[in-house]
Amino acid sequence: MISYKLYAITDRTWLKEDESLADAVRHAILGGATIVQLREKSLEYDKLKELALSVQEVCRAYNVPFIVNDNVDLANEINADGVHLGQNDMSIKSARSILGEGKIIGATAKTVEQAKAAESEGADYIGSGAVFGTDTKSDATNLSIESLDEISKSVSIPVVAIGGINAYNVSTLRGTSIAGVSVVSGIFARNNKSKASRDILSNLYGRPVVECITNHVTTNEVANIVLAFGASPIMAHNINEVAEVQAGANALLLNLGATDDYMAMKKAYEVAIRSGHISVIDPVGVSGITYRRNFLKELLRIGSPTCIRGNASEILAIYKGQNTSSGLDGSVAGYDMADVTLRLARSLGTIVVASGVTDIISDGNIVTEVASGHMLQKNLTGSGCMLSASICAALAMGNVNYTNISNKNIVIVENVCLEMGDAACRAAEYVIKESKGTYSFQTKWFDELV
Repeated sequence: MISYKLYAITDRTWLKEDESLADAVRHAILGGATIVQLREKSLEYDKLKELALSVQEVCRAYNVPFIVNDNVDLANEINADGVHLGQNDMSIKSARSILGEGKIIGATAKTVEQAKAAESEGADYIGSGAVFGTDTKSDATNLSIESLDEISKSVSIPVVAIGGINAYNVSTLRGTSIAGVSVVSGIFARNNKSKASRDILSNLYGRPVVECITNHVTTNEVANIVLAFGASPIMAHNINEVAEVQAGANALLLNLGATDDYMAMKKAYEVAIRSGHISVIDPVGVSGITYRRNFLKELLRIGSPTCIRGNASEILAIYKGQNTSSGLDGSVAGYDMADVTLRLARSLGTIVVASGVTDIISDGNIVTEVASGHMLQKNLTGSGCMLSASICAALAMGNVNYTNISNKNIVIVENVCLEMGDAACRAAEYVIKESKGTYSFQTKWFDELV
């Protein structure tokens, strides 16, 4: 079933000089875009075809429908998933005769009469707007939210709102009968397309709730990272409340540095596993502290989490079942950590992240590596805690709002590691250039996630 929750419409004029449209679309999908339309009006056919094929390749890799704007011949030639037609384009009937019954045909409609006509002619969905005005069409006129809702209720096919929609105004569309929103500059004009997509989804459909039982040293940072990645944190530690909180939540983050809360963690984890919620464990200190490692074994006897994220020494300690370091941030030598991560992920049936200079990620079937981040992260308490929190929040968002992209969870985790690392690199570049310190780095890191 096609999801129209977040319909991304391309406009490469918003991109940075060194940014490809295919890569921008990839990040939009990783943030939650459920369908993509190529709308590039100024290109000749051959150039448009080349661009279309590059974007289509990304969409197919993630199992996201790819739509071509206006150009039925191009959609047919490259075997796109469908086409979107304006009021002055080819008729829906003619497009159907060329593309066939298996393709998606969308139509623009600004009135109830146009919407009903499009449905009767065989359209699969309606695009309706402009809701807030738009810079992408000079002749666009505003459509009231009341009129949009009336159009949506007048037909049985999905209606998608379009026109000036972004993360800051999308919440006004809550409660209408629309199937989703179409967004152009609200995604492609933003530096971080993944976050732009997450923000739109969370502000329209609500934020999934992440219960965090975490190290008290980084409670504030963890809460803010969860918010940055589109979810809503609740910092519930008391054993008398954790089960009830988790029952109403979407995800659970456990940081084993919070040793006073182990019984509460266990109680909440039992609910999370029983309910099939997203769960992420950060095994802080298991590489050098037997007590923590033994508690982790207790948790794993209950069930496997969605993801375990630790440094290489911690992951090796879990794999070997013994101390591997006398400290909390010990490094490993002489081990093939890609193989260790793969084997551990396979044995537990979970995603394992061994983070470091290069993050190694495996779901037991494949291993990927993300070489990102900056050495300044080591000077900041809780950078690992924040990575675990961002993974948990993104997984919660992804499993609430994503379409069924291929290898969804490991793809999300890989993208989060890259997103956090790239933001840290940009923040480090700034603080070094400006001769700033650790707290400036932390603030700039948060800023760069936007």
